[in-house]
Amino acid sequence: MFFKGAPSQDEKQFIMREVLALIPPDSAETVRIVAQSIKTDELTYGPVFHAWAKPYGRLKARKILALAKPDPDVLHDLLEMRGEASKRRERFKFRTAAELQALPSQPSRIDGVFPAEGFAVVFGASGSAKSFLCTAAAAAIATGEHFFGHRSRPAPVLYIALEGEGGYRNRTRAWERHSNRPFPTDVRFSIEAFSLIDPQDVDDLASLCPPGVVIFIDTLNRAAPGADENSSKDMGAIIAGAKRLQRLTAGLIVLVAHSGKDAAKGLRGHSSLFAALDAAIYVERNGDARMWRIDKAKDGEDGKTHGFRLHSIVVGTDEDGIDVTSCVVVPDDAAAPRRDFKELTPNQHLGMSSFREAAGEHGVVDDGGTFVGVHVEAWRPKFYRNSTSDNDDTKRKNFNRARSDLVRDGYLTVENDLYRMGGAQGAVQNAVIAALLIAERDTGTTAGHSRDSPGALSGTGRDTTL
Repeated sequence: MFFKGAPSQDEKQFIMREVLALIPPDSAETVRIVAQSIKTDELTYGPVFHAWAKPYGRLKARKILALAKPDPDVLHDLLEMRGEASKRRERFKFRTAAELQALPSQPSRIDGVFPAEGFAVVFGASGSAKSFLCTAAAAAIATGEHFFGHRSRPAPVLYIALEGEGGYRNRTRAWERHSNRPFPTDVRFSIEAFSLIDPQDVDDLASLCPPGVVIFIDTLNRAAPGADENSSKDMGAIIAGAKRLQRLTAGLIVLVAHSGKDAAKGLRGHSSLFAALDAAIYVERNGDARMWRIDKAKDGEDGKTHGFRLHSIVVGTDEDGIDVTSCVVVPDDAAAPRRDFKELTPNQHLGMSSFREAAGEHGVVDDGGTFVGVHVEAWRPKFYRNSTSDNDDTKRKNFNRARSDLVRDGYLTVENDLYRMGGAQGAVQNAVIAALLIAERDTGTTAGHSRDSPGALSGTGRDTTL
């Protein structure tokens, strides 16, 4: 079901019949609640109400309807209450291994990038072209076309443009001229003020959206007026609003956000946001070269990157006859910012070797056998112990500089203070670490110092091959 105009009377009655089919008229209180909700448009919904209430008694139902005061929200509350009661009864389900394996996998909206249902963020520094990239993603999702080689599955899209609506007008024109076709009608734009931390705003928006919609909210900062993104309380309210919107629409919510002052440290704001995400995309610019990277994906490959460039297109002229231009995103892996993995400095080398040592002894492997990282506080003492600095303050500064440099240059990635290998071979090296940790757990040897794998995690190999 895609976006369309206001429903006809027949469509309204059909929807109401479908809703009331979930609610048996088994008490005066239930009939009264339904009567209150349909009283807002008795001409349309009256016949549906009387047919539904027949088992309760038409005469009694008529009296209840005549006395009912209009309240459009009570039916939603009743459905929610009954739904929660049903969920509680069916909350626990015990499955065999065969039944577990037979469960369908979670569908994706863009394979390896975005799930069909969930909560995601696209973030980067100002000027990185994250909004241009999201406009391109919105068009690809609406049409079911590939996005940078990733298959997408069609869905209605709502783009909430809270920063510079004029820019979006020109971006859609540029897309049309570049593509030689109209911008997809299944992408709709909203330029009105919207707040994720206002429950009424969230409910009102959700009521207008079709199920399974993808909602881009550009930007997080504008969608949370007055909130402090660094506050755990305020960020909690933002996350709660986004998840409520996702739950009400059964779709995907994508926030467009800024990176922190130090882009190497990731998403701006409280760390609880990144932890709550199902997917995260980082967008980076280095001069005219740009790339986007999968920083978090449930079923995708973390660290996978795609280069792109912005192609400028004339979309009209202003009142002085001067060309007005905008841009479109053009995939171009050659345009991705290069990361030349040069020889590490002595301090970075110490950081890398101490990381490997800590990973071998204190790395965390999840139930699926994936290395999820080593905590910064398990890594720190290894660095301090091997450092030749004279005092702890210097060691602390050198350690902080090493880990920041290694993340910035792509050797490592970090999430919630857990560090993993990055770079082109990151996935392979993380798999090796996981295998060694599992072997340690099974045999009782220390992975980083196993007789069968001398130096495997001790840092004796060349760091330039990462």
